[in-house]
Amino acid sequence: EILGCGGTILKHVSSGDNVYVCIVTTSYSPKWSKAYREEKLVEARSVDKILGIKHRFYCNLNTARLNLVDSSEMNDRIYKVIREVNPGIIYTHFKGDIHEDHRVIFNSVMTCTRPIENHISVRCFETLSSTEWGSEGFYPNLYINIDGFVEKKIKAFLEYKSEVKEYPHPRSPEGIRTLSKKRGSDICIKNAESFI
Repeated sequence: EILGCGGTILKHVSSGDNVYVCIVTTSYSPKWSKAYREEKLVEARSVDKILGIKHRFYCNLNTARLNLVDSSEMNDRIYKVIREVNPGIIYTHFKGDIHEDHRVIFNSVMTCTRPIENHISVRCFETLSSTEWGSEGFYPNLYINIDGFVEKKIKAFLEYKSEVKEYPHPRSPEGIRTLSKKRGSDICIKNAESFI
């Protein structure tokens, strides 16, 4: 939520929109400790306060194992959230990300938002160190001006302590600023997030 569209979330909230987050996967034992899992929940609550998230949903599927989940189960969990929220816009992962979970989530979201039942705008975001490291190019056709929201986006990102890397890694505060400036420069503004 932070890397892909944190600035856009802040802009929606500042405009009075209700924003919900759906986290599809969760860490599991023994690969991750109970303390690590509990810390992630604490961090997420801090992020929600900074961003102004109305509610966070958890699908509780195993991280890095979505390729083992039956697609109907995955779709059911995501569709349940969509039915409850009834969103006008969904932001989700890009289908070409190197992270396989992102690709599975993209496919499920597209299945759950087919226009026969829904008329939802689906916007795919780029995720630092996942989208640019994939083999499929990300060619945005929608840009959101996030000037004035970049530093608060970074403040929220810093709550996820285990995700923060040192520059020149893209998942660093400077990496976030750099992409924001690059996407802004694409359309001759200072800062932007881009979507397909």
